[in-house]
Amino acid sequence: MYLIKTLALCAVLMSGFATANQMEISSQKLTVSKSDKTQTYSGDVRIAFLKDMPLETKADLVRIENGKTIMQGKVEIKLNNAIAMTEKVSFLDSKEGLIAEMDEVTFTFK
Repeated sequence: MYLIKTLALCAVLMSGFATANQMEISSQKLTVSKSDKTQTYSGDVRIAFLKDMPLETKADLVRIENGKTIMQGKVEIKLNNAIAMTEKVSFLDSKEGLIAEMDEVTFTFK
């Protein structure tokens, strides 16, 4: 039940952000800090990016493993109005676009 409430809260808080960035986020926990414009998602984080959404990424290490692109070490994902930071992410192509899976990610808004 907690996960459902968290996902509902995520949907409300992120509706403008997610629409502007054409993505859908799910996680077990969301922490929002209005004072410094950050949102941290943790626990089985999954971000679905639409196919034509432009992403700019960088990391200390990038490798391909079992059809997934894995980025590790100071991973940065630049979006239109935010930067997402994590330590490790796995990207997988899908019919709808790109799927990113990680343990935790922090979005900082511009």
